[in-house]
Amino acid sequence: MTSERVRVLKIMREAGIPTVVWLMPILPFINDTEENIARILHCCLEAGVKGIMNMGMGVTLREGDREYFYQALNQYFPGLKQKYQRTYGNAYEIMSPNHDRLTALFETACREAGILYRVEDVFAYLNEFPEEREYRQLSLFD
Repeated sequence: MTSERVRVLKIMREAGIPTVVWLMPILPFINDTEENIARILHCCLEAGVKGIMNMGMGVTLREGDREYFYQALNQYFPGLKQKYQRTYGNAYEIMSPNHDRLTALFETACREAGILYRVEDVFAYLNEFPEEREYRQLSLFD
């Protein structure tokens, strides 16, 4: 539920907790449209996120995951499994045919809004985020 996620992001912002969103998966032939990416970016901007992690406009399919994914495609998008198999075979990285255009849209929107979007910048921010209290790792033997 996108609306619930956006609501939580806003609550976090109001509490002073910076947020980072992972923009994935982007499913070729399903949600890899400019309208969808623009809507997601609008929601992130509205929620005041600090950064958006984007590892590519696509999805990765490991052995085992691929079979589950294809089964779901058959259930929800009849005939699309065959298109995926013709287009991508058994590839691990399944990039959208719209990858370049969507990436340009994403990067431009983030730059203009002052949202971190380069993977190295988002990770650098996450590594610098100060913790106000010490945490102790839980143990099974405590």
